[in-house]
Amino acid sequence: MWIIVDYEPVAAFGLRPSNTTSSGGKSLLAPTPYAIKMALLDRLICFGGLAYGVEQFPLVRDLGIWLRVPLAVAVNRTFQKVLRPQSGPIPWNQTIAQREYVFHAGTLALAFEAPDAAFADALAYILPAINYFGRKGSFMQYAGHQVYSVDPPVLEAAGYVDLCHATDALGLGFLQRMDDMRPDATFGDVSVYDNPRSDGGRVSYNVIFPYQLAHHGFNHTVYRAEWLA
Repeated sequence: MWIIVDYEPVAAFGLRPSNTTSSGGKSLLAPTPYAIKMALLDRLICFGGLAYGVEQFPLVRDLGIWLRVPLAVAVNRTFQKVLRPQSGPIPWNQTIAQREYVFHAGTLALAFEAPDAAFADALAYILPAINYFGRKGSFMQYAGHQVYSVDPPVLEAAGYVDLCHATDALGLGFLQRMDDMRPDATFGDVSVYDNPRSDGGRVSYNVIFPYQLAHHGFNHTVYRAEWLA
């Protein structure tokens, strides 16, 4: 079973790579499988309870996800004053950190390869309740979905990228760091309440988005999908 869902961006997107610290402030261009699956797991727990979420976790963990990137993205780089805690008579230290905000032009489409009809129905029920991916405030508006009982039209030809597998060979495009749940990850690995010091049951790899550089300035960069060239 396949479910293809469309989301319209209504705010700037932001999600830093998992192998960086908050000081850098770099952002990915699109959500990772890990972020998407955590959003799905959150909604399953909200609607069905914790026990239901734990029961469905293996299906979420092994879910295949494809993404059709927006037609264009603009990455805006800014510097902001932030407060960091410190020891001593002054509890906070004021410093400057870089932040990136990504603006999507066009629909972000996700294709889920559900293992069976029951789980596909569960996904179709919770997808409208997801309103952001990545950093809080990266709001997305659900814009409808379609369910296919057989393989949909060729995803790669339609501009979709397999987010759950590393790109086998280098090619033209934008190299993007992704992370996903390990095949042996447990619910306890991804739960910040059960094991807050673990690696989150995470595996990292690279994929290539079909983007080309359209414009670059001192504080912004614009990428455009290759099929618009």
